[in-house]
Amino acid sequence: MKPQIRDHRPNPMEAMYPHIFYFHFENLEKAYGRNETWLCFTVEIIKQYLPVPWKKGVFRNQVDPETHCHAEKCFLSWFCNNTLSPKKNYQVTWYTSWSPCPECAGEVAEFLAEHSNVKLTIYTARLYYFWDTDYQEGLRSLSEEGASVEIMDYEDFQYCWENFVYDDGEPFKRWKGLKYNFQSLTRRLREILQ
Repeated sequence: MKPQIRDHRPNPMEAMYPHIFYFHFENLEKAYGRNETWLCFTVEIIKQYLPVPWKKGVFRNQVDPETHCHAEKCFLSWFCNNTLSPKKNYQVTWYTSWSPCPECAGEVAEFLAEHSNVKLTIYTARLYYFWDTDYQEGLRSLSEEGASVEIMDYEDFQYCWENFVYDDGEPFKRWKGLKYNFQSLTRRLREILQ
C-alpha cells in the first residue's frame, strides 16, 4: 500500500523546539488549542532477531489546504516511498501528541495487515476524542492488526526530550499532573482496548 498523499515535505524534521514539545505533548485529558499532531519516530531494522537503530525524526500535521496531511499519513508516505523493503523486517516506534483519528487508524491498520514485516508500537501523550465510538474503534483496529498502543509515561517523555527536541542544555522537566494523567489515560485506553 502506498498512501496517495500529496506531501510537500517528504522528509521528516530532525527535531522540535522545547516550547513546542512542552505545549503539544503535555498529557492533559482535554488539551484545548492543541489542534495538530506531532509524531516522533524511530525505525529499526531487525537483524538476527536484534533491532539495529536506523532512522529517526519528527512529522507534524500539514494543515495548509493544498497538502493537508495528518502526521501518521506523512510518516506512511515517507516510509513507503523512501524506506520500506519487503526483504527487511522493521520495528517502528511512534511517540505521538494525540492518538490517531479513525481515518488514520484505519489506514495504518490496513498498512500493517499488508506488511507483516513491520511491527508498530505507538506511545501517545493523549487520547483524541476517547469518548467517541469511532475513535475507540480506530484504536481497536490498530491493536487487532498487531500494533501495540500505550500511553506515554515519564520515561517516554524524557526519551523524546533527549532524542527529538533541540538541545537547549536543559533537562526534561516534569509538569504538574503528569503521573496522575498517565494513570487516568492508561485506564481509559485499557477500557477501550478490552
